[in-house]
Amino acid sequence: MSDCCVLCREPGSVHLKRDILNCKMCVKQKMCLDFWRLEKRFTLVFLLMLLVTTMFLSPGVRAKLSVGGAAGYPQTESMLGDCMSHYGRELGAASEFGGALAEAGEALQQVAQARHALDGDIKRSFIGPLEQLQNTELKEIQFQLKKLNGRRLDFDYKRRRRGKVPAQEVQRAWDKFLLSKELVERSMFVLLQSDVDQLSRLAALVAALLDFHRNFSLCVIIYFTLIAVYFSLSLSLSLALSLSLSLSPSLSLSPSPSLSLSADSNLILDQPCCRAMYSFRPSHAGELSFSEGDVIVLTNQVDANWFEGTLAGQSGLFPVSYVDVLVPLPLP
Repeated sequence: MSDCCVLCREPGSVHLKRDILNCKMCVKQKMCLDFWRLEKRFTLVFLLMLLVTTMFLSPGVRAKLSVGGAAGYPQTESMLGDCMSHYGRELGAASEFGGALAEAGEALQQVAQARHALDGDIKRSFIGPLEQLQNTELKEIQFQLKKLNGRRLDFDYKRRRRGKVPAQEVQRAWDKFLLSKELVERSMFVLLQSDVDQLSRLAALVAALLDFHRNFSLCVIIYFTLIAVYFSLSLSLSLALSLSLSLSPSLSLSPSPSLSLSADSNLILDQPCCRAMYSFRPSHAGELSFSEGDVIVLTNQVDANWFEGTLAGQSGLFPVSYVDVLVPLPLP
C-alpha cells in the first residue's frame, strides 16, 4: 500500500496540484491529478447550476412560476393593458386617442400572454430539469465527496498511528477510502460526460427566448401600424376642421372681429397660408407686421423658427410660433 497525495491534502486545496506534482513518495500521481481535475470540473458545474437556479428562481420569479401556474401570476404588461383598455373605452369610439388607447391595451395583453408563455417554457424546459439535477445527482455527489473526505481523514489518522493501530484496521480504512473514491469518481465522470443533456436544456432556453421576442416584435409592429392609422385620421380631421373654420367664420369657436377674412380669401385658401394667433409688431427691418386673426400667404420657411409671407401687399419675415398653418408649404 502506497501513500498518495490525495490522502494527505484537503479536497479543493490550492496547493493540491503542486504537491501532487512534487511529491516523491506518490506512485499514483496521475490518478490523483486526474481526480483533482475531475473534482474541479464538477465544482464548476455545481456552482454554475446553483447560480443559474438562484438567478431565475429569485423570490419574485419563484412566486410567478408557482402561483397557479405560469398563467396565474399578473404581468406588468397585463395590468397596464387593462388600465389603458378601460380608459380607452371610457373615452369612446368617437375619440381617436381613445381608440388608440384601447388598441394599446390589447397589444399589451398580447405581450403579457407571450411573457406568460416564456415563463412556462423556462420552468418546464430549463429550470425544472436543472432543479431535478441539483436535487438528485449533484446532491448525491456532494454527499459522496463529504463521505470520501471523512474516510480520508479516518485512514490518515490510522496510518499516522501505525504500531498502535492493527494493520488489518488500517487496511480496512484504506479499502473503504478506495471504494468511496471510485464511486464518487465514477459519478462525477458520468455527470460531466452528459454534455448533450446540458446543451439540450440550454437550446430549449434560447428557443423560448427567441419565440418570446418574435411574438413581442409582432405585437409591437401591429400596434405601430394601428397607431399610424389613428394618427393619419386625426391629422386629416384636424386639417379639415381648420379649413372649415376658415371658410365659415361664423362657426368659429372663439368669435372675434379680428378673425374675419379678407375679400380674396378664396385665393388665399388655394395656396399655402396661415392664420395669426397673436399680433406681431416688427422690431427689425424685413419683418412683417400683422394682427391676430389675419390670414397670411406663406411663400417660404426660412428655418425652424421663421416663415416668410405676404399680407396686404407687404412681404416679410415673422415667427412660426405666432401663427397656425392652414395650408402647409409643399415639401421641398
